[in-house]
Amino acid sequence: MMTRKAILTVLLTVVAAGILGSGCGGDGGVDIIVDGPVILSRSFEEGDVAKYEFKMGTQSGIKRAAYEQTIYSQTEIKTTCTFTEVTPDDVTMRMLFTNASGSITVGDRPEIDKAVTELRGNELEFTLDPNGSVVSWTGIGSSEYLDAGAGQMAVLLYDVFPPLPDEALDVGVSWITDYDIPDLSASVDRDFTGESTYIVTGFKMKNGIDCVVVNRHSDFSFAGRAEQAGEMWLMEGEGTVDSDLYLSIEDASLVSSSGKMKMTLTGEGSSVGGAAASNVVEMGIVSSLSIKLVE
Repeated sequence: MMTRKAILTVLLTVVAAGILGSGCGGDGGVDIIVDGPVILSRSFEEGDVAKYEFKMGTQSGIKRAAYEQTIYSQTEIKTTCTFTEVTPDDVTMRMLFTNASGSITVGDRPEIDKAVTELRGNELEFTLDPNGSVVSWTGIGSSEYLDAGAGQMAVLLYDVFPPLPDEALDVGVSWITDYDIPDLSASVDRDFTGESTYIVTGFKMKNGIDCVVVNRHSDFSFAGRAEQAGEMWLMEGEGTVDSDLYLSIEDASLVSSSGKMKMTLTGEGSSVGGAAASNVVEMGIVSSLSIKLVE
């Protein structure tokens, strides 16, 4: 995986020169010295393959009238991503869900999240522009799991291809992009729109790969359907995402990311089965999100 010809081939003006003995280890990686700024640029080749592991933990607080509820969920998904078609206009990538597991806890009753396990063996198809930005995705749009929640999985998958600037990257360099995530589900219309600020914070070796480390902060507004524990609402609100991204110096691919997403939403809704009368609801969501390139 680490020496593959490239999911994303890079134009460099830099060679890693050494590892600092005083660098920090562990999950944060080890500091490295680079010989000048780094220029990253993407290209794709048909047949390139990468495997990723996604993890997400979410705490949702729901309040309406005199009723309050807290829901916890854990999701772990493994994927194989294959670039199947590359043209001058766009790139097609198929993401196969090779494994998926999850749990959901309402009160003191943890249960297996069967909607997550049903993702196994299914695929999403991504369309990217020539620079690697996500244009759209299709497939398994009627999945119960992708319909539920407030679209956190779309936010997580979007980070596989963070936007890259044209300028050379050095510590302190920053850039701003629009934040606009297409929804994963064909049956749910959810909009995440706003702005993201990226800033280079260092250069580290992560999982044996020399990386540029980038901090991302996004502010966004949300409008659409949110669902938890068998009830759904039409919601509006706002949120933030803060994460650290490790991008390979060799090929610009995402090596790992970790961060947190927060949302505050209000709206109206009723139970999916229609048993409850429509009512005003408030929802606060905090999700931990991580992605890791695996062999």
